[in-house]
Amino acid sequence: MKKFVKMSLVAAATLAGFSSNVSANTLTEVASNFDVFGYAQVRYDDSDTKGSSYTHKEVLGASGKLTDDISYMFAGANLEIDPTNGSADYSSLLMVYNYFTYTGIKNTSIAAGKQGVDTPYTVVYDPATATSEANGVSVTTKLGNVNLTAAYFANTNFELGDAVGLFPGTTAIDGGESYVNIGASTNIGALSVDAWYTTMEDRYDSYTIGLKGNIKVGNGMITPFARYTAADIDGIDDDQSLWKAGVKAKYGIVGAEVAYGETNEEGGWVTYDDDASLNLQGWKVSLLGKKDAKLTKVGLNVDIIPEVNLSATYADMEIESAADEKEMYATVKYQITKGLSAYVRMGQLEVDGLEDETLGRANILWLF
Repeated sequence: MKKFVKMSLVAAATLAGFSSNVSANTLTEVASNFDVFGYAQVRYDDSDTKGSSYTHKEVLGASGKLTDDISYMFAGANLEIDPTNGSADYSSLLMVYNYFTYTGIKNTSIAAGKQGVDTPYTVVYDPATATSEANGVSVTTKLGNVNLTAAYFANTNFELGDAVGLFPGTTAIDGGESYVNIGASTNIGALSVDAWYTTMEDRYDSYTIGLKGNIKVGNGMITPFARYTAADIDGIDDDQSLWKAGVKAKYGIVGAEVAYGETNEEGGWVTYDDDASLNLQGWKVSLLGKKDAKLTKVGLNVDIIPEVNLSATYADMEIESAADEKEMYATVKYQITKGLSAYVRMGQLEVDGLEDETLGRANILWLF
């Protein structure tokens, strides 16, 4: 009996050792297929009328293949905002990404889980504030020269959008709403064209059409762009719209931008985040949500040396139903090394009827 027990213990130990080796080898193999990514950002903002604040955000994640057809991505983030003007601090640990992607169908990928929502309405990447994520399923496929996207999300984090508190409607956006988007894009010569339709449960429906070009002229590049967006908000009788058009140019060490946009008389609420690409904005001046507004933006930049760029921007917004706004600001960007950059910005905001506001910012970002 003792011999049997002893042999059984030896067998169990051997099997356990074998299983551990298999698990270790499997984990090692999986880990070798994954890449680690992330970024760390520190920012200081100062206003002579509103006080100052410190912001820091750290993101760490990994992505890689589990099989030939299945990959996985996860990322977590820590975001903290510490104002010095008596306002409440903000601190949050977030699961940014946690999803699987299947690519076993030709020219098609299917993602399921918590993922970034990359549309003209949303902000899929922002090193300083919350980005747009949602829980659900998205499908992208390519048919000839046309890329198609469709997605259904059971809930989102869109309540973190920086303009969501002002977004009109019968009920505030709280993130519990389902969200659907459908998009198509294609290239026509040097122009890319896209169209999107999106709907948020009991909140709003919207569509947007945009185009962008990259036209080489000698040793320079001209990038024209235009976009029109309209929205039907539940509980609001009048449709909202916002359009913009402009051109960017780069020749040698010099770059320039001219842009113009308008909202209709009913208002320009077509999304809930100022940083969404369908909006037109400067630093603090933003067209989003302004009723019967016209915004002109002009910018000029020059590479002083390959690692240092100096830019100046002027934005002027006329608003029929509110005080006009204008701003001027200058930015110096320094590419310290690969993945590590910093910039300093100074500017002034003028709002009719209010005291002029002098603004400053220092920012450093490490991408890896």
